[in-house]
This record gives sequence, C-alpha cells and structure tokens, in this order.
Amino acid sequence: MSHDSHAPVRCDYCELPVPGAQAGPVYCCSGCRFAAAVTHEKGEVGESRWMLTGLGVSLFFSLNVVMLTMALWAYADQPETRFAAALADFLRWIALLFTIPVLAWLGVPLARNAIDQLKRGQLSTDLLLMTGVIAAFGYSVVSTIRSLGHVYFEVSCVILVLVTLGRWLEATGRRQASEALHALETLLPEMAHRVLYHGKSVSESPLASSLSLGRRGEQEIPLEEVQVGDHLRVRATERIPVDGKVLHGTATVDEQFFTGESWPAAKRPGSKLLGGTLNLDGDLVIEVTAPPQQGALGRLVEAVRQAQAAKGHYEQLADSWARVFFPVISLIALGTALWHGVHTGAEAAILNSLAVVLIACPCALALATPLAVWAALGTAARKGVLLHGGEALERLANITALRFDKTGTLTTGSPSVRHFLCETPGDRDEILRRAAALTDSSTHIFSRAVRGFVETTELIPGLESVQSIPGRGLIAVLHGISGETILGSLRLMNEKQLRSGPKIAAAIQHLDQESESCVLIGWAGEVRGLFLLKEELRAESIELVSGCQELGLDLAVLTGDLKVRGANLSRELGVTVHAELLPEDKLRSIRQLKQTGACVGMVGDGVNDAPALALADVGIAMGCGTDVTRESADVCLIRDDLRMIPWSIGFARRAVSTIRQNLFWSFAYNGLGVVLAACGWLHPAIAAALMVISSLMVLGNSLRLREGEPTASDAHNEFTTTKIPLVTAEEVPQ
Repeated sequence: MSHDSHAPVRCDYCELPVPGAQAGPVYCCSGCRFAAAVTHEKGEVGESRWMLTGLGVSLFFSLNVVMLTMALWAYADQPETRFAAALADFLRWIALLFTIPVLAWLGVPLARNAIDQLKRGQLSTDLLLMTGVIAAFGYSVVSTIRSLGHVYFEVSCVILVLVTLGRWLEATGRRQASEALHALETLLPEMAHRVLYHGKSVSESPLASSLSLGRRGEQEIPLEEVQVGDHLRVRATERIPVDGKVLHGTATVDEQFFTGESWPAAKRPGSKLLGGTLNLDGDLVIEVTAPPQQGALGRLVEAVRQAQAAKGHYEQLADSWARVFFPVISLIALGTALWHGVHTGAEAAILNSLAVVLIACPCALALATPLAVWAALGTAARKGVLLHGGEALERLANITALRFDKTGTLTTGSPSVRHFLCETPGDRDEILRRAAALTDSSTHIFSRAVRGFVETTELIPGLESVQSIPGRGLIAVLHGISGETILGSLRLMNEKQLRSGPKIAAAIQHLDQESESCVLIGWAGEVRGLFLLKEELRAESIELVSGCQELGLDLAVLTGDLKVRGANLSRELGVTVHAELLPEDKLRSIRQLKQTGACVGMVGDGVNDAPALALADVGIAMGCGTDVTRESADVCLIRDDLRMIPWSIGFARRAVSTIRQNLFWSFAYNGLGVVLAACGWLHPAIAAALMVISSLMVLGNSLRLREGEPTASDAHNEFTTTKIPLVTAEEVPQ
C-alpha cells in the first residue's frame, strides 16, 4: 500500500491510523497482525474461519492443559508414593508439550507486535504480557525438570487464548467501525472499459480521438490504471468509474448521494459526471477529467480519513492517560511482585503481578474514544454529513444556539416564476419569444427565473443591441422587430412611460410585497406581460425547525432581506428573524451570543457566509456536493437536505454520550481491577477473562453508532424537484 508522506500510516488490516509508524506493512495491534497473517488478505470471509480455527486448536490444547494441571493440584495433597510422583511427572511433561503449540501459534504474534512497538519507540502492555507469560512458562518448565513444585502452564495458555480472542474482537470491531467508509469506496467499480481507437488509447496516441468511432475497440483495465484524458465506455446500469464529461451518448444518471435529488439527472455531450454515480440507462463514452483518488468520491473518502486522524478533546484525554499508563502499571506490577515475593513466595509474585498487567491492559481504554469516533464519522459520511474530525463532533454535540442564513439555506436560493399573466391573450407567444431573447444571455437571478420558465420551442430572435439598467432591467432591439423591447421592474416601465392595462395593473396592486416580486415586459408604449416571482422555502424547512426545537436549541435567522419579508418568514417558521443585516452585523450577533456562554452553530452556504461560519463554534455548510473541503465549515452537508441538521446534532450528542460511557467504564474497571489484583484477590485467568469482557462492552457500545439511521433522510425521496413546463395556457395557477 502506498503512503503519502504527510498522511498517517494506517494498519494494513483495519486501515485505521497507527501513530508513530513508518511506511510499510504495519499493524496497530496483535489482533490485526494475526488476522492478516493467517488469511494473507484483508477482511475477507476466510479470515474469520481461519482465525476461529487457530483459536479452536489453541483452545483445545489449553483445555487439556487446564485438565492436566487440575489433576496435578488434586494429587498435590495425596500421600507421596513412587506411583504418584511418576504420574505427576508424566502430567507435567504432557502439559508442557501441549503448551508449546499454543505459545507458537498465539504467543509469537503477540511478541512480534511488542517488538514492532519497541522499534517505534512505544512501550506497550504487550511487552508486559509476554514477560508475564514467559515468566509463568519458565517457572513451570523449571518445576517440570526438577519434578518439584507447582506448574502454571494453564496460566500461559489461557492468557494467550483470551488475549488473542480479545484482540481479534477489537480488530474486527475497528474494521466494522470503518465499514461506512468502505461502503463509500465500493461505489467505484474495480474495472473500467477503456475505449481504443485502432488499438490505441487516447493517452497513448493524442490523435486517436480524431479517428473514426466506427473502428474503435475496448479494453478492460483496473481502475488504478485509468489516466486523465482516457476515453471510457459506461453501459446502462454501470457505475461511473471516475469524474469526467460526456463525449458521446445520452443517459439519465442517479446522483442522489452527492445532490440529494431523487430525480435522475439527464446527461448529454458536454455534461459533467461524478465517479460513483449510477448510469440508469443509455450508453456513454466519457473523457476522464480526474484520476479516481482525486475525483469527488476520492476527495470525500480522503476527507473522512483525515477526520479520523484528527483527535478531539476526549481522544486527547485518553492519549494523555495512555502516556502515563505504561510506567504506572509497570511500577504497580513490579511493586506487587516484590511485595508478594518477600511475603508469600515467587509463585504468588508471578501470578499476582501478571494479574495486575492483565486487568490493567488498556484495551478498553484504547478503544473507548477512537472506536466511537470512527464509527460516528463513518456513519455520518455514509449519510452525507462530513464532520471534520472528533473535535467537530464534540462541538456539534454541545450546540445550544443555531443561527441560519436565509437565502439559499432556508429558501431555494433563487426565485421561480409562480404566475404568468398577459394583458391580451393573443400576445402570449410573442411575449414568450421576446422574453426568451432578452433573458437568454443575462445572469441576473430574475432573468434566469424567467428563462427557466419560458421553455419555448419557437425561433428566438437575435439581439441587435441590449442595454442593462442596474437594478431595473433590460432594454433591447431585436432582429427583424422595430422598436425597443423592455423587460424589468415597474419602475423601469414608468420611466419609459409604458402603460399597464387593467389586468396587469390589478395584479400589481395586489402584489404581496412581503414575499413576491414581479418582472414586466412591454413594447410600443404598453406593458404586455407580467411574471410573478417568489423565492420559496425549502420543503423540509418546517421539519428542520421542529427537529431543532425538539433538541432544545435556540433558533434564529440572520438575513439581509427586507424586514417585511423577514416578518413573513418568522410567521411561516415560528422562529425569530433578524432582517436587514449587513455581513458585519451577522458577525456582531454571533459574537454577542457567544459572550453569553452559548455554543453557537451557524448554517449557511459556506461561501458567502464564510466569515460567519468561521466565527461560530460550529460552522455548518449546506449543499457542499463535491466541495467537501470548505475551510470555513466544521460540518459539510453533501446533500442539500435541511433535515440532516437536527439529525447530525442528535447523532453527535449520542456519539459523545457513548464516548463518556466508554471512558467511565474503562477508568472504573481499570482502577478497581488493579487494586484487587495487587492485593492477590484476582487470578490471572480471571483477569484475562475480565479484560475480554471489558473490551466487548466498549466494542458493542461503540458499534451501536453504526445504527444511526436518520429517519428524515430515509424519507427524502418524497421530495422531488418539479420544473414548470412550457406555458400552454394564459395563466399558470400557483
């Protein structure tokens, strides 16, 4: 596997970061090492079978060793006879022989992991465990050779079996915590179909694409071999392998993951494509514009990986404890060995110090925070919410106040024509032709709204001249048409002395100034038509407000819009709206709110609202789509779905609660267990079993976060975007 010089080295099995490791095959724990060594592959089904086989064989020998040592303990109090002595020697040697396979199978990976950690300059409990196991085994070998004293082969065997079982479960849990990330990676196919022209690809021959398409062939290649500029063929029902643009063919493509739109997007020559999206129908030839790892999906996966490597407050707390954990436990184990060695003998010293190491093994503590964070980040990413690290997750959970921008966040971001009126029915077609001509090249949002509404198939006249009047509209002279055509506001119509007929005058009179605007069109001294525009609330805005209120959040909207429209929005949503704010006013509002002690979240588009998002404790950027690296945002919503905001906050609170539960259990378990072990009240085998149980509790508690399904997202198919069709009647009702 390749490693970027600036990226953290990852475990070759569970693929999570390994602090301090150098490039090369590395494993974060003996569980991952054992799993990978047995299967020679990552995370396949065979891994579980082989792992269980190895544990089963070791367990078989271990149980036999336990039975043999139990027999030795049973005969220990019997009168000494030659037969009893011979039987005891026989049982000792059989127990020794049965212990050797367990040491070879399970002890070697543990020892290798301890050595690797020493090479990385890290001291771990694996070293203490192996020291204790070897001490118990060595003491027992000496007792066997001398035919005198107790043997503790069962301690070595049981400890190795239980430790390996626990580490394997941890490795499996860590991999499961990243399953959501693997699910994203599997959106890209493993193979791609490269188009060949006369036996050559475009990257091999720059002139190949100019050759006849009729003489082309195909070559199936691994996705890693795809190069920028290659031409690929994508058939119906196949996933788009890389980012690119359509060269030939038409199709509809499911881009729901990136856009949140359940309605497929139509693609034609020149259209952009995103890797990982699904070609529903049609046969496409596309040109590659970005390699797989640098495409939209690749950038998303890398962003999640970087987030996994970024440590939050709770992870830093666990790390700071882990740094002092090894020397503290080493001193306690050494003190236990010395005290019991002086007062109760060498056997008790070995057993009790080994029990201290086992019960204090920081498996649960090491898993407590990172496993919950990894599971939460992966689940959120699968649902279209990118959290920039554990710290962002923790701050999101602490939000008490939420502020929204209006335009493009709570509203659709651009107005749409909700009503069309013409003074004279016979002028309808001519009005649409002229409106299409004037708005065709304009970038004003009102012009785009009118042009999107007027999908006329009539021949659109060209422009001889056009004049843009800022804040008012357009004045143009059209080819083949005498006089000026004027499109714009009522003020422009009045300035140009265009008269409104009774129908249009009545419509203007009843215009709702709180939420509506109008665009007028006229010529030859008369206003001929009216387009009524309205910027609508997003369909899910009401659900957003109710969801946030259920979480107990203080809600308000910060907008630069007119106060009358702000008041209308306040009535519709039932929240406070601060209107007519300049950008610096928004910053002042957030700053004042933070001074009251509130943890403030700001929701915006992440571009125009970048300063406000950066100032807030948590910046939430809407509709990031393929742009997942907006520096001003701590949270990026890939899909344009407001309902993901309350889900994200609720999910973050659940994740942080899980982290706190894990840490409490880990500290309580380690503290109490070490005291019992140091006092000699805990057998090493029982300590090993408790270690496994503790890890399983943390593991199960953390993996529950993978079930964080947002109910709002599941229902988003109910909302589709419907475009207003070509006008076929005089009026289109709202």
